[in-house]
Amino acid sequence: MRGACLIGDIGGTNARFALTDGDGPPHDIEIMPVAAFPTFAAALDAYLAGVEEPVLAAAAVAAAGPVAGGSVRLTNAPWEISEAAISARLHGVPAAVLNDLEAVALALPGLSGGEVETLAPGRPAAEPQPMLALNVGTGFGAAVAVPLPGQPDRWTALATEAGHMRLDPGPFGREEVSVEDLFSGPGYRRLFGDAAPAGAARTDYSRLLGRVAGDVVLATGSWGGLFLCGGVLSDLDRVLERGPFLTALRDKGAMAARMETLPVHHIRLDTPAFRGLQRHLATLLPKPR
Repeated sequence: MRGACLIGDIGGTNARFALTDGDGPPHDIEIMPVAAFPTFAAALDAYLAGVEEPVLAAAAVAAAGPVAGGSVRLTNAPWEISEAAISARLHGVPAAVLNDLEAVALALPGLSGGEVETLAPGRPAAEPQPMLALNVGTGFGAAVAVPLPGQPDRWTALATEAGHMRLDPGPFGREEVSVEDLFSGPGYRRLFGDAAPAGAARTDYSRLLGRVAGDVVLATGSWGGLFLCGGVLSDLDRVLERGPFLTALRDKGAMAARMETLPVHHIRLDTPAFRGLQRHLATLLPKPR
């Protein structure tokens, strides 16, 4: 285990930890309910006890909340996570805390094959363009992968708080709500319980999500592609009608023709944040001589 790195994907419902030795698949993966632990530190201790606390080289953790000054408080749970505390717990190794969708965005440039399902191929640009990760899970998240000018295969990521934009709920209510109030696990359960939406409700839900997704694409200039992910969308066809979703996504007036060129994908990789965290670890570790 010497030289391994710790990665963690911390959502409002589950905390996922793993070890990685490089570009290979993460191993020693464990999923823990956030509600079962009073703090992030308690969950981390429990995980490390289960893997006999290896000697670690670095740690990178993605968390569902806005990151400021190297720390984050989860939006939908009471945990606080900081780079300084993680580093101290792991005997001073370099540590990074990212927004959870920021980590997913870092994974987008490398996704291929069975890791994604293409809903609309669009017309990819000749040059790398920003790509948008959009998550409907415990909350609603979005982040953009941005290519670095003049540096092939080098990307950075921009986290957003798009879930807190305001929205007219249309057929789902009379008062303005946040995007996350509808497009999240709790929002889905308020609308449909444990059942799949059907009939007009399914069509309306698909159209409204398409409209929101298209707005975020336009706001971020993410012409390289839209990538959907998250627990609510894990069984995509149970929740969405593809036709109404794509029609609403593209219905953007003067930008409608350009929206037709947008590739749209569904991420099938189980934990895309892990892939992005593995990519980010390279910025924490000493460069080979």
